[in-house]
Amino acid sequence: MKSSFLSVKLAVLLLISIVLLSIPSSAQEEPPVREFNFGIITTESSDNLSTLWEPFLYDMGQMTGMKINAFFAADYSGIIEAMRFGEVEAAWLSNKSGLEAVRRSNGEVFAKATYPDGAPGYRSVLLVPTNSPFKTVEDILVCDKSINFGMGDPNSTSGTLMPMAYIFAPNGIVPTECFKNVRNATHEANGLAVANELLDVATNNTTNLKRLARTRPEILDRVRVLWESPLIQTDPIIWRKDLPVEVKQKLLYFFLTYGRRADSEQELQRQREVLGELDFGMFLPANDHHLDPIIRLEIVRDIALAQSSTRLDDAERAEILKDLQAKLALMEEADDAAIIKPKGISSFEGRGVRGGGLKIEWSRMIFTLTVGLISFGFFFWSSATRGAGPITSTKDRVFDAGVWAVFIAALVWAFVAAEIFKAPLLVSNGDRMAEYAEGFLHLDWTEGGLYLQQMSVTIQIALWGTFLAVIAAIPFGLLSARNVAPAPVVFVVRRTMDVFRSVNELVVGTMFVVTVGLGPFAGVMALAIHTTGVLAKLFSEAVEAMDPGPVEGVRATGARPIHEVVWGVIPQVAPLWTSYALYRFESNTRSATILGLIGAGGIGQLLFEQIRSFQYGKTAAILLIIIVAVTLVDFLSQVLRKRLM
Repeated sequence: MKSSFLSVKLAVLLLISIVLLSIPSSAQEEPPVREFNFGIITTESSDNLSTLWEPFLYDMGQMTGMKINAFFAADYSGIIEAMRFGEVEAAWLSNKSGLEAVRRSNGEVFAKATYPDGAPGYRSVLLVPTNSPFKTVEDILVCDKSINFGMGDPNSTSGTLMPMAYIFAPNGIVPTECFKNVRNATHEANGLAVANELLDVATNNTTNLKRLARTRPEILDRVRVLWESPLIQTDPIIWRKDLPVEVKQKLLYFFLTYGRRADSEQELQRQREVLGELDFGMFLPANDHHLDPIIRLEIVRDIALAQSSTRLDDAERAEILKDLQAKLALMEEADDAAIIKPKGISSFEGRGVRGGGLKIEWSRMIFTLTVGLISFGFFFWSSATRGAGPITSTKDRVFDAGVWAVFIAALVWAFVAAEIFKAPLLVSNGDRMAEYAEGFLHLDWTEGGLYLQQMSVTIQIALWGTFLAVIAAIPFGLLSARNVAPAPVVFVVRRTMDVFRSVNELVVGTMFVVTVGLGPFAGVMALAIHTTGVLAKLFSEAVEAMDPGPVEGVRATGARPIHEVVWGVIPQVAPLWTSYALYRFESNTRSATILGLIGAGGIGQLLFEQIRSFQYGKTAAILLIIIVAVTLVDFLSQVLRKRLM
């Protein structure tokens, strides 16, 4: 016993020592060149963007002498917030998201893109399927809640700002109140959804349509342009104002010479081909005034919304319009400093690192292998019998030592990949978290009624998803129990339930969106499928753990197998089954909020829209409603479980 206890203590000490040794090792491997994080807005899938941008970023690294890391985020706000806290130091952004980066993230425009054909800009468009009955914009503005509409990211110029400023705001229309479902997605996702008739109408832009014509012409053949906006100027390239001067000089030189100047004609042609794949021509110098038209567009949009709003009385409307007209006049005088400057957001020094992917490092692999071998030797040696006591076979000692060695080696290998070495930043950068959280302190209940309504929808999604899962899990659970069903049936049903449990609700939800369209029913089915797999496993385990006596008693009366289940099995496990079902209902209430990401309705969709729009007051109000609702569901579940158990 003492020997075993000593072995455990020594093992713990060894594990701690190895992890501590890994920290300086990772620090010593810090590359000598400066790492630089370049943000790229997600207009299509990250895999596609990574492939397109890799040659350009490689050349940037070669010409600047820095290691360039691509930073992709699920939405535009991810890039903006990363720049705000120094995790991204420069980025390609749209005009609207670029304006937010200047306002919020200490950003500054230093260059702008052009197009290969010399076009001065691009246009926002509305897409419909080729067989759509809609012929004009007016056809979609009837607001009869019959249209599934796709918007871009809230910080997208062509995907959100232009349609709002030129279509919806002048007509006093709020898309979420006008259409059956409104989904925010990338331009690529919206284009594909329209082509497959999952959406009736969606925003897009002419740049993405040109790329589709080149890469997926069959998709372009299935969509039709319903509306085009006025011209939008090209996209800005933005860096943080507090970058070192020498870094700014290197970046500016790269952007203004790339595709213009090279050591050979072949290299120059190659650079232009790289730019062409990104739909870029040469870059031009620019400054924050590049964003002036977007500021004017925001003001014009807000004026139209204020004039048509039914929520404002005359005094409030007059005050808002006076302020907006003053801002517009200020813009006309070309003095936008008071509007565009960052609004009280502190800048932070430092940088974060996120690579486009981890490469295998031989030194790290050898170090991990060495740790694994040392661990194996130690555990094998420590498990030897010394003195009186049971003798452990060599085979068992080798197996046990191997398991522990693999476990410790895996921890050491994952130390770098999981970036555990960043743990001290939780303390040193704690003020960043505090500043970010400060935005949530001022709750905005302007649309509180809508939030409550959508929370109700979320709970109903969870309720029906759980109910359908319980109905399906009862037969599947019985057929998964070894003491009820034959072994071949148990094997097949259990493997099927493994599949149900393994696939995330979001993935299942997208499958049902394709089948039944956007809305809550897709969320109900996603929860039902996943929860069926979970409950069937729990139900079968409850059946296998029951007392066989009552079943044998029913069998002794000559009853059929079905009667054994009805009168001998179910009465024993019903309370436990009900408890499991209530617990999953509580869990599904939380899961249903996430399904808003795929347009499955409920409060989750509103939550993600507000986060992307930097509406932290509204986000806080939604979160509070979710917390209260989940707490109430949890309390109800506990009360019912107490009465049943």
